[in-house]
Amino acid sequence: MDKIKNRENSGVSVHSNRVNNLRFADDIDIIEQSKEKLQDTVDKLHTESERYGMHTNAVKTKTMVF
Repeated sequence: MDKIKNRENSGVSVHSNRVNNLRFADDIDIIEQSKEKLQDTVDKLHTESERYGMHTNAVKTKTMVF
């Protein structure tokens, strides 16, 4: 996740700080400015997770757009 979260221009600005993810126990909320950037970030997270034997459960994955 650290490789994904440290990307320039990802996420949203909150009080001049970039926020692109929120982590709760075993959940990660990814925040991006567009559907395309969100898809790119999810793809990269999936690729990095697979390298460590972790898998994304597509059934439990949800998307919310504002």
